[in-house]
Amino acid sequence: MKQRLLIVLFALSLFFTSCGSDNDLVGNWIKSSSFEGRARSGAVSFVIGDYAYVGTGYDGKDVLKTFYKYSLQDGWSKVQNDFPGVARREAVAFEANGKVYVGLGVDDDDERLSDFFEFDPTTDTWNSTAIDMTGGPSARQGAIAFSINGVGYVGTGYGFQEGEDRTRLKDFYKYDGNWTKIAFDGEKSRNSTAFVIDDKAYIVSGENSLKYVWEYDPAKVTNTFNGWTRKEDLDDDNRWEDVQRSQAVSFVINGKGYIATGISSGLKRDVWEYDPTRDEWDEKTELESPEVQARMDAVAFTLNNRGFVTTGSTSGFYFDDMWEFNPTMDEDDKDN
Repeated sequence: MKQRLLIVLFALSLFFTSCGSDNDLVGNWIKSSSFEGRARSGAVSFVIGDYAYVGTGYDGKDVLKTFYKYSLQDGWSKVQNDFPGVARREAVAFEANGKVYVGLGVDDDDERLSDFFEFDPTTDTWNSTAIDMTGGPSARQGAIAFSINGVGYVGTGYGFQEGEDRTRLKDFYKYDGNWTKIAFDGEKSRNSTAFVIDDKAYIVSGENSLKYVWEYDPAKVTNTFNGWTRKEDLDDDNRWEDVQRSQAVSFVINGKGYIATGISSGLKRDVWEYDPTRDEWDEKTELESPEVQARMDAVAFTLNNRGFVTTGSTSGFYFDDMWEFNPTMDEDDKDN
C-alpha cells in the first residue's frame, strides 16, 4: 500500500512539474528612459546609425509634427526642425540611400495624405519640398514600410484606390529615388506590421489578413518569381492563432523577429518570437502587468541589438513610457 502511494505521489509530482515547465516563458521587460515628447499614438519610428527617431502621431487632442531622437549613450533629445508637412498620424517611414522619407497618414480633419518628405540624418534637417510622387502610392493611412539595401518599400493600408475611398489596399511600391510599383501576393490589409532579417522582409497579420505571414526577398526577384513567399499561417493547426493582431509593433534581436502589443478581440499582452530559419513562432513573456500597459499604435525599434517599445494608447489614455525587452532573460518582477 505504501509503495502504491509513493508511486501515485511521484506521478503527481511529475505531472505538476510538467505543467509548470510548460508555463515558464522566457523574456524580461525592463523600464527604460521615458519618451521625451508628448505622449502619443500612431507615430512613426526609424533608426539611422546610433539613433532611433520617433515622431508625428496623435496625443488625444492634436496630430503632431515633432520628432525626437534616442541613443543608448545620450538618451532622448528633440530634433530642432519639425516635420515640414501637414501634421499627421498613421504615417510610415523608410530609409533609402542614406536619407529617410516620412509620409502618407491622416491629418487632423481625417483627410488621408499622399505626400512624403525627405530627412537628412547627417544634419537633422528636413527638405521643405515634398518629393515627386509620380508612380507612387495613393493617399492612405495604416500602411507599412521597410528598407532593404538602401531601397524603401511601401504598401497596403486604408484609403484611396481607383476613385474609391475608405478601402483596404494591397498595392506595393519601391523607392530608390523614383517610385516603381511591384507585385504583392498577399491580401488587402491595414495596420499590419513588418520587420527585416537578413535582407528579407516579413509582413505579419493585420486587419483582413490576420493569419498571414509573407516573406519578401528582393534578391530573388526574376522574370518568373516576384520575390514573395507565403510562410506558415498563424492558425490553430500550428497553435499560433494568438499571434494574430493589428496595430502591433515588431522589432529584431539576434536574427529573430518579435511582435508585441496591438489589438485582436481585445488589447494584446502576449509576445511572440519568429525564427525565420525554422519558420516557427515561440511565445515569450508577456507585457509585465501592471507595470507595462497593454496598448495599440505604439512604435518599436532596435539599437545595438536591443529592442525597445514606446508610446501607444488605450481607451483614451496615451503613453510616453519606454520598455526594453530582453528575450533571453527570465522574467524578474523586482527589476521595475
